[in-house]
Amino acid sequence: MKTLQVASIIMGLALAGGMLAATSRFDGPQTGAVPKAVTIAEGLAEDIQADLEARNWTMAHTRLAELQKNRSALRIEVAPTSKIAGYEVALDSLSAQVERQDQPAALQSANRMSRKIVGVMGGYDVTIPVQVGYLDVAGRDAIYGAESGRWQDASAAAAELHANYAIVRAHVAGKDSILDGRMRQQLNELDAAVAAKAAARVRTTATALLGDVDLIERTY
Repeated sequence: MKTLQVASIIMGLALAGGMLAATSRFDGPQTGAVPKAVTIAEGLAEDIQADLEARNWTMAHTRLAELQKNRSALRIEVAPTSKIAGYEVALDSLSAQVERQDQPAALQSANRMSRKIVGVMGGYDVTIPVQVGYLDVAGRDAIYGAESGRWQDASAAAAELHANYAIVRAHVAGKDSILDGRMRQQLNELDAAVAAKAAARVRTTATALLGDVDLIERTY
């Protein structure tokens, strides 16, 4: 999902309390337009995940160069720089993982960057509820967790999806009841796939769900 302006979220079940505490600082007044460097970082974090999924290491190196170039702008445009500390840690991890062509770890780090930059976006004026962006991140977390055999992480991601969708569901149902029904069905199917530890089913279901998250974004 490109140029998505969103903010923080509940992590889900066992991780919910910690994530809520970590993100609640963005619940206050908004402070202007999202800086250009933040929007660029959000897009690049998604782009490199597509490259990694395709095992296109040449393009992944190109994205890394763009991310490193944009890092300097982020440090100028986002104050205090402590807001991007987690993002920078994830970017450093990603760089090392791309160098050794460790696809699963690189995907996890790139999605962690997405999560961190979404949190940064939450400190600015946004037009889409914070939960929509974290639906996107959690959907990818479910896939990556399942395919790496990290079933506890996949389960937490599924719980986070439920928690986020519960908050935006009334809006979605009011705009498109069919979309709402499909989302609820996919969430239940994802739960079943995770419980069965069926990685292929998790990917299929979460991929369809992510497509619908893009549709949800368009309803705002």
